[in-house]
Amino acid sequence: MSPAEVYLQNLVENANPIRLVILLYDKAILCIEEAMDAIQRGVDKIENLKTKAENLTRAVDILIVLRSSLDTEKGKDISKNLDEIYEVLIDEIVRANMKNDLETLSKVKEILEDLRSAWEEAEKKVYPKEEVAKRSDE
Repeated sequence: MSPAEVYLQNLVENANPIRLVILLYDKAILCIEEAMDAIQRGVDKIENLKTKAENLTRAVDILIVLRSSLDTEKGKDISKNLDEIYEVLIDEIVRANMKNDLETLSKVKEILEDLRSAWEEAEKKVYPKEEVAKRSDE
């Protein structure tokens, strides 16, 4: 394993549940960015078309995972709202993929970044820094 792979594995294995969600958002955002770059480079080239398709498929897969992990018992309205947001984002990504629509992908990315920020705020409230530091000293 490369040092980067070891670092990522360690990060995931030691992450709290909210941090895992944030990491999924990070990857989805990165996939959207890479797909947008591929479209800008030109989908008339097969390697760009392949890059776009692979990254948008990964982004959709991540949203499906996030959607399937919603806890409707505990989350109630929040879970319901997130479910609807994820459904719309998946539909928008599929539509943008067919039309090479950078504007729609940019909006999807912005929504994902906003959701990611909200999860980061939640993490700060649920897992304060002192608690994280205390656990790492043990």
